[in-house]
Amino acid sequence: MLIYAVDLGTTNLKVVLYDEELRRLATAAASVEYDREGVRVEFDPGRIFATVIDLVGRCAREVDTSRQDAVIALTGQAESLVLTDARGDAVRPAMSWLDDRATAEAAELEQHFGIDEAFAVTGEPTASSTWPAAKLRWLLAHEPETLDRTRTVSMIKDDLVRRLVGTPIGEVTTRGFTYLWDVRAGRYWSEMVEHCGLSPAMLPEVVPAGTDVGPVTDEVVALLPPAAGYRVNIGALDHFCAMAGTGSYVEGSVSESAGTVLSVSALQREWRFDPARRVSFHAGLSEGDTVLFNASDTGGIALEWFRTQGLGGMPYADLEAALADRVLADPPLFLPYLTGISPPDFLPHAKGAFVDLDLSHDRIDLAYAVEEGIAHLVRRNVEYLDPAAREVVSTGGGAASAHLTQLKADVCGLEVIVPDELEATCRGAAALALRAAGRIDSLDDVAALHAPSSTTYRPRASAVLDRAARYDRFASALHRLYATNR
Repeated sequence: MLIYAVDLGTTNLKVVLYDEELRRLATAAASVEYDREGVRVEFDPGRIFATVIDLVGRCAREVDTSRQDAVIALTGQAESLVLTDARGDAVRPAMSWLDDRATAEAAELEQHFGIDEAFAVTGEPTASSTWPAAKLRWLLAHEPETLDRTRTVSMIKDDLVRRLVGTPIGEVTTRGFTYLWDVRAGRYWSEMVEHCGLSPAMLPEVVPAGTDVGPVTDEVVALLPPAAGYRVNIGALDHFCAMAGTGSYVEGSVSESAGTVLSVSALQREWRFDPARRVSFHAGLSEGDTVLFNASDTGGIALEWFRTQGLGGMPYADLEAALADRVLADPPLFLPYLTGISPPDFLPHAKGAFVDLDLSHDRIDLAYAVEEGIAHLVRRNVEYLDPAAREVVSTGGGAASAHLTQLKADVCGLEVIVPDELEATCRGAAALALRAAGRIDSLDDVAALHAPSSTTYRPRASAVLDRAARYDRFASALHRLYATNR
């Protein structure tokens, strides 16, 4: 059995070919092409499909696939919106989750339904122009003729399933990112669906994560490399697949994606809804599981901003060396809220700020403050998601920085584990396909299958800096400047 794990990323599309022992056999990737103008960000869903088929073919060149059964397992982003007509043709370019035209509509949704009620239903603490519901309201106001011609409303992964098996199908881990789904009831939120001008028949069937949704159509098989047969596994959200791929889909482990955007996820099997706990909640990878999830636009982007604007584009390796050699006395603090609102505080007027600057500080002290500020934000989110967490498993570009990762361990007071696995998301999607095929009994068995090595960063006591006091000063500054609601 071969598994083509397809990651529908925002920046890149990727296909990784695995065998049933989760050995990586081949990898192929291509950039996603967008049509951008101002806050408008659109793409061609047909091109996404064609690129995925091409990447599967490129992977197959490395292996004899002709006599083996193959599964195409899907993962990736959730929110990007695809509208198709009765023939299955796109009625307009797809709207990326990055498209920010629906900010007024997001505010209208909060006002119409009430932010507390919407949170209790959708699992999202705030409405956002990211969500398909807001984009649909924008289309109602600005392109009503588009919705008149629409017969199917899908997200990007749902649409790829349709192109592969002939029917649009969604899966439960991505539904909470629509603002159309009642997470706790496990069904579409009928009042929101109607408010967005839709009928239930326009929305795809929803199945559990990791469901085998059937064979690939003959028409598509003709485009694929030779194999004994092709089936499709619907997979799950990219962040949750990464948990399965790195062994962090266990209670007590918090999964951190340390990219441009900072996100953290934690499995909670005994979770109960608490309206005062403003954390995003979603169906997990197994029946009855809940995954808590926070994403902050301020993550690696804060460090990249300072590296570019404050350090003149200093290479990351040089910055690592400079920070390693620096003897710190009392560096300033940094509040990394450069993009404003961020969990777990959700402060609408938050901005980035350096605090406690004096004339002794130089640009390397400021760089340290930026990295420590990111670490403080990680601690804030980890403690909010899972106060009993025993470890953080970190993946993404930021995990390559030994200095930043050690800072996170020191600030959080937890071990931070960095797996030597560049394709954690695809590995997790492949694991879901193995479970559906009966090759493994549960995701707990993944660790025994060609498991990657890892590096563990353990918290260290500082001879100079009082970590607890600095975190308290960070929280105090946040409160004083932006009236935190915690």
